[in-house]
Amino acid sequence: QVKPMLKAYEQYLGAYPFPRDGYALVETPYVGMEHQSAIAYGNGYQTGYSGFDYSGIGLDFDYIIIHETAHEWWGNNVSMKDLADMWIHEGFGTYSEAIYVEALYGNATAMNYIDAMKQKVRNDEPIIGDYNVNNEGSGDMYHKGAIFLNSLRTLTNNDQLWWSIIKGIQKDFAQQTVTTEQIERYISRKAGKDFSKEFDQYLRHKDLPKFEYKLTPEAGAVKLEYRWSADVPEFDMPLRYMGADGAWKWLKPTTDWQETSLDLPNIKAFKLDTTHFYFEERMVKK
Repeated sequence: QVKPMLKAYEQYLGAYPFPRDGYALVETPYVGMEHQSAIAYGNGYQTGYSGFDYSGIGLDFDYIIIHETAHEWWGNNVSMKDLADMWIHEGFGTYSEAIYVEALYGNATAMNYIDAMKQKVRNDEPIIGDYNVNNEGSGDMYHKGAIFLNSLRTLTNNDQLWWSIIKGIQKDFAQQTVTTEQIERYISRKAGKDFSKEFDQYLRHKDLPKFEYKLTPEAGAVKLEYRWSADVPEFDMPLRYMGADGAWKWLKPTTDWQETSLDLPNIKAFKLDTTHFYFEERMVKK
């Protein structure tokens, strides 16, 4: 699985960062860990994680090879400056698993792979820990971090641009230590969109934003009243719903109540994009 994996990672992340050192899997008595050019491997030549379907959707690749190798880019080439920002290693590393899945199994399977990660998220603590005291944040840095990055891809709404940003991080911060603020500013600047509120909500707070809404049937349509309830003041992340034509349509909720008329046949036809976004739904009475 190494050769197709490296091909996929080089396509989406850029050239393997340490060609002079080579690449090796080194068999170990523990399951696995990232080391520059020498991946500690102890998964017993089994699928998933020690034979367990870690994907949650029935994929049979060797998880340790795929995840730990991603750290050659995220962790070894681009490294965190403070332990509080370990999500730069683990969030991007876990997201790279989905990159591998997309390259080998297609986009739909990759989105299912990321969606299945939500079952592993606890929302117990912020992903970013306390700075300058050797403190890492929640273990949600793995799966919630990857889900968050997938949402940023959707919000960028331009795959060619998104992958150029991912490659750009590897190129422009190569063999450097970086902070979340640097990564945040870089992605926002390159995407031409201010993602600061999304970074704050998903990385610096533990709770998910809540999409509150009310639906009222109208003649040949549905009235939607909606808003965000979130920790971040004036949180305004765009969100998508499925239109009557089967295409995604954009909503632009803020923390203030808004209303709009949707071209839907009935209330039951209202469907939010819960695959590419991660939030709580709350129907309310106004």
